[in-house]
Amino acid sequence: MKKSSPRARLTLEAIPSSLPGQEGKFYFNVRRQKTLTLDDLAAEAASFLGHRNAAEVSAAGQTLMELAAWYLSCGFTLSTPLGNFRTTVQGTLEETALASAPDRSRLRLGVAYTMGKPMRKALDEAELGVEIERQATGPQPYGMADPLERGTHDGLPPGQTATPGQMCLIRGRNIKVGGGGEGVGLTLRRTDGDVEETMFFPPERLYPNTPSQVGFILPAGTPPGSTWQVSLCTGLGGHGNKLLKGTRTVVMDAPLKVRGGEEG
Repeated sequence: MKKSSPRARLTLEAIPSSLPGQEGKFYFNVRRQKTLTLDDLAAEAASFLGHRNAAEVSAAGQTLMELAAWYLSCGFTLSTPLGNFRTTVQGTLEETALASAPDRSRLRLGVAYTMGKPMRKALDEAELGVEIERQATGPQPYGMADPLERGTHDGLPPGQTATPGQMCLIRGRNIKVGGGGEGVGLTLRRTDGDVEETMFFPPERLYPNTPSQVGFILPAGTPPGSTWQVSLCTGLGGHGNKLLKGTRTVVMDAPLKVRGGEEG
């Protein structure tokens, strides 16, 4: 970006913690903006470069991204202004399986990222703003934990992933599911692929089911690599002890991604 570019502003959401012993404290989420595509960035870069053709800039950027993916798939490490990227692999195989090509279904390939100095500098120079979320009523899911996902920050999960046949645990505030009304429960709606698919969990299939935690078992046959929109519908208010006249539904900001398959 040019020196004349406006200073970046990063807005944070301050959300009251519902964890035991953390009363009166807040944790933070980043207020998400719209998703930018390569074409969006190319159009802005074209203006900085003196009104060059945005399509040409986008095509060049697309070529760079495809080359980066190809070299990463060959085991190269990439160093960019955003940071360093390296290919990773997880999984185990028996010695007898090493005589031929590895069974890809037993291995999980991915890419690890380490923030670079330019990216760190951009964050350090960004102006921070805070918006305090103090809603007294209504379900407020904060995130979803996968027991197989290692590493948390202040008791919150690093990402929304799930494993077929395993428990998923939603953490939040005022999220206890119950009460009367149509649709009360937890709904997963598939967002990838062309086939519309939903899974519904009534309150009796949710455990735990408290104002701060709602858990469910993801069916073992859930397709690996699929993504799902998560919504909670409840007829309870306050701390789960008040019956509402109607129901409240909330959709979680981030989709749920099922472990396995091709990783993005």
